[in-house]
Amino acid sequence: MENYQIVEFFEERKIYCAFVADDRGERLHVVTEHNREVNLPRKRVIHAAPWSAGASLSRHELVERLRAVGARRETLKQDINLFELWELLVNETEGLSAADLARTWYGDGVTSDQIAALGRALYEDRFYFKFKGNVWSPHPPEVVEGLQEQHRREEERRQELKTAAGWLRAAWESGNITDPHWRERLLTVLQNMAVHGATHEDYELGKAYLEEAKLFKPDAPFKLLVKLGVFSPDENLDLHRYETPQDFPAEIQEAALALCQKTAYPDPFAPWRVDLTGLQLFTIDGERTRDFDDALSLEKIPEGWRLGVHITDVSTYIPLGTPLDQAALERGTSLYLPDRRIPMLPEALSENTLSLLAQHPRRAVSFLVNLTAEGEIKNYSILLSMVQVSKRFTYHEVDYLLAQNERLAALHRLTACLRERRLSQGGVQLQFPDVTILTDASGEVRVEIEDTETPSHELVSEAMILANYLGAQYLAERKVPVLYRSQAPPREELEKVETGSLFQLWQNRRRLSRVLLDLEPQPHWGLGLPVYTTISSPIRRYLDLIIHRQLFAALCNQPTPYTREALEGLLTLLEPTLRRAALLKTRRLRYWLLKFLSQHVGQKFSALILEKHPNRYRLLFLDILLESEMPAPSGHQFQPGETIFARIDRVVPQEDVLKVSLA
Repeated sequence: MENYQIVEFFEERKIYCAFVADDRGERLHVVTEHNREVNLPRKRVIHAAPWSAGASLSRHELVERLRAVGARRETLKQDINLFELWELLVNETEGLSAADLARTWYGDGVTSDQIAALGRALYEDRFYFKFKGNVWSPHPPEVVEGLQEQHRREEERRQELKTAAGWLRAAWESGNITDPHWRERLLTVLQNMAVHGATHEDYELGKAYLEEAKLFKPDAPFKLLVKLGVFSPDENLDLHRYETPQDFPAEIQEAALALCQKTAYPDPFAPWRVDLTGLQLFTIDGERTRDFDDALSLEKIPEGWRLGVHITDVSTYIPLGTPLDQAALERGTSLYLPDRRIPMLPEALSENTLSLLAQHPRRAVSFLVNLTAEGEIKNYSILLSMVQVSKRFTYHEVDYLLAQNERLAALHRLTACLRERRLSQGGVQLQFPDVTILTDASGEVRVEIEDTETPSHELVSEAMILANYLGAQYLAERKVPVLYRSQAPPREELEKVETGSLFQLWQNRRRLSRVLLDLEPQPHWGLGLPVYTTISSPIRRYLDLIIHRQLFAALCNQPTPYTREALEGLLTLLEPTLRRAALLKTRRLRYWLLKFLSQHVGQKFSALILEKHPNRYRLLFLDILLESEMPAPSGHQFQPGETIFARIDRVVPQEDVLKVSLA
């Protein structure tokens, strides 16, 4: 570049002037208008011209002159109207150099500054000309129109990003978005990001908004929603993720309220209903129970005892196909989570009209079972009934009263005999303790482990198993289409569980086969019964409501509401719903257990080794019955069944993150 000593080049999408101090072949050693010396690749040069004056200037003068040249060319560029130039040349088929275009615009005798100025305008142009093969060609009109439309959209997007970022910053700082349109729009995007993460189509848009606002972090959407009052700090994202119905629509609430306010409700089975209100019924439930499906009674008879298991009648109040029935089917089951209840039916029904409340007459189906003094079943009857509960007990009260109350003691002895006989037929008892989460006003989380194998729990459980079994047997003998529960024998032989051995209990539970729903009556291995279904919780389980409808029809010799084909269709609907409910319960309990551990980071807890893997161990924290992974510590070897101490290193409950190490 012997004769060309001033050049223009691109740097960070801007054009600058430089003086060529030395031509080194593929690179030029230049002094820029920023007073920097640079080895500039030739391919970055977009304009070059002779400039003999540069060689005689001092460094300071050179830099000032370069800046002046650049400023002059910028001024010239401002007066160039590329649209007008494009209109003159739009029909040209041959490409033109920057100098040719400058002559077209300025006329003959153009200066180096004018050529450079036009070049700057061309390089900044987005619409009218394209550069290819060292020449410039005008775009066809349709291309220009398309580029302008693209530019308009990009400008709108930039403005959108700027506006969205402004509202997000405001939300972060003040907890409010005052513009209704932007509030609704941003809430939708943030909720989709928080609930579904990167899998949702709104994620990239929301990420761009947050990056523009300098707020992007994985937990930013959730934190913003908390600041905006949309989510609570402990929001259950799974309920949103699985689109779980949480509140009943207004029309369903109104229908429930109207049903509650009726002084009389038609009873299609009135001719068959037996008045059992003279029996002394009692309920046994947890202290926090608000909906009572079942009650018990026990009478002394000449042959021994008559055990009554009484289940509330839901089906005559919720006819098949009504809006209330459809709402219950959509839910499939009541959800009892550590921090909330989501009932299958509105509370006005589930906790009032349909609930076996003390001193209130209620419709029911009653299983009256005559037992010998040794708890052997002599015979039984299933009746549609009218009952009235006399007394409500809690599990703790019954455990305390067993030594004082003859009737309760007899009930415990009889159900223990039923349980022993059932387990002798192949059933197993593999019940884990219940985990209860408690929180106080300050937000502190406490965990309580409740033994579910107390006498009161066992007698209630056995009475319900008995009613469910007898109902299934009655329907199977009459070949009524029903959804049965069955369980195949375990895949591996179970170990004999020693008293208090959580490790053996955990191992055996893993070996059990899954419980299946099927239209064919088959044995339930875990319960030791030849046939089984569930009848005892029609307020809480839609499956039980189905069985009630079939059972009531069979008892009264009427056509059953469901055909086999209809039940197959319901099974297709219910199985995913029930799996979802089980997952929601498991994950929500885990969240609160992690929340508890987050209060104890750095502390150590006793843990049971469940499994050993090449690089990790699976643990069970004994105080809260939570499973976790721990990296295998160097220099230590443990075997399944051993107890160790593990330290809590990091917990992020909302992200299901738990990091632990050997203490």
